[in-house]
Amino acid sequence: MPKRVKKVYRVLRRPFEWFAIWLALIIIPPLPLSGILKLSRRLADCGYLFDRRGKAVARANLRLMFSSRMTPVRERALIRRSYRNMARVLVNVIWMSRDTRVRLADQVSFDPRVLEALRLHRPAVTVSAHLGNWEILSQACVANGIPMMSVSKEIGSPEMTAHLIRLRSTIGQQLVSAEGALRPLLYALKHGTSIGLLIDQHTSIREGGAWVTLFGAPAGISMAPAALARKTKAPIIFAWSRPLKDGRYRIEPGHVFLPDPNVGDAERAQQLASAFERVIRRHPSLWCLNYRRWRCIRPGDDPARYPFYARPSKQNSECAPAR
Repeated sequence: MPKRVKKVYRVLRRPFEWFAIWLALIIIPPLPLSGILKLSRRLADCGYLFDRRGKAVARANLRLMFSSRMTPVRERALIRRSYRNMARVLVNVIWMSRDTRVRLADQVSFDPRVLEALRLHRPAVTVSAHLGNWEILSQACVANGIPMMSVSKEIGSPEMTAHLIRLRSTIGQQLVSAEGALRPLLYALKHGTSIGLLIDQHTSIREGGAWVTLFGAPAGISMAPAALARKTKAPIIFAWSRPLKDGRYRIEPGHVFLPDPNVGDAERAQQLASAFERVIRRHPSLWCLNYRRWRCIRPGDDPARYPFYARPSKQNSECAPAR
């Protein structure tokens, strides 16, 4: 789509975005927990019905991840559950905008090992993937007395991004823009505030990424956690949120990576990717399956190793190889 057309499209859709947010802020916060579960399921089923492109990406990802072990029946079930989980996250963000601290205390519990690690290793570089309810992790930490700074990316228009940031920072979570985030993140770590990063999305080499192996295929991942931990001698704590059947969440431990001068940033990035993979293998439907995770083909690789949506990378392009 040409840039001019994209710009016009964004301007035209802005009133509809604001109307949707206004309507959601009226309808969702007063609902009981059972109500938001029903609403999120209906929204997800509508998305699943009409999102042909997203389902195709999800199928390709599952086939890369599990190869011939993935049957068509299980494939459809996992994709449907993944859509339901994503819708539940979106609805939960809006629902938590009212009585945030009370609802967090009631709806989110911690595995004792996670809280122990977060309190013992302060400040820490906490990392996670788009697993379970990724939006609730940093807020739950703040609600339990652990200062936290997270990175926010632009979603929709700048005005919508600002509004979503206000929703996510109601109880004191600090949020910084992804553009130019390194300096405030370093400052936070040096002054006793832990930071929270989601790093399972594609990151090119020129943006500070590295090639790692994820489910047997090369993928770009951010080296920011490793670099920040190395510079501040802070540990890296991987945790994730498991959705429970009753609508609540439980923060589960992934792994604690203590500072080690013998481990380089690229090696640490691979360790983090491997830790994510272990959890995703056990809970694939809790991951954002319709995200184009393997969007770039590493130079010299066989394109057959990648999903249909992957495109060849070029030197100095979005997916340029590491030097």
